[in-house]
Amino acid sequence: MKYSYQAGDTVYEVLLERHGDGYRATLDGEAYDLEVLDAGSGMFTFRFGGEDGTIRPQVVYWGADGDTKWLSSGGCTYRLDRPSPRRARARSAGAGDRALRAPMPAQVRAVQVAEADAVEAGQTLLLLEAMKMEIKLTAPRAGRVARLLALAGATVERDQVLVELE
Repeated sequence: MKYSYQAGDTVYEVLLERHGDGYRATLDGEAYDLEVLDAGSGMFTFRFGGEDGTIRPQVVYWGADGDTKWLSSGGCTYRLDRPSPRRARARSAGAGDRALRAPMPAQVRAVQVAEADAVEAGQTLLLLEAMKMEIKLTAPRAGRVARLLALAGATVERDQVLVELE
């Protein structure tokens, strides 16, 4: 299966395939063999090795919302989407969008900006919590906070506008 995730302004594609008793993940041309050690509801533990032979055990917490998968490990949260022509068009059409929306139902844990603040591309604006995962919402581009529509402690719905940039 092919997935994509975004870190800052860069979109990465990950190819995940069955490989023997485990999986092989290919990211930017580098292959990683994954061995699932333990799997439970909402989490799994696996060991992976890069082409250099280094083996690293990892615990990952996960959740799903339709075709979107959420993975959290080591303090970082990743949103994996299955690329499709429709999504690719929507993503490029929304690149200039002023609104930063909630990716899923969540609770606002921290607001790290105020209205009229100047922000840099990739700067963390809000911290959300959903399914025991921390989700950092970052500025897609440099700009200024035109409207802040989220308060710490508030519960938000999927696609709810949280911040508008100018």
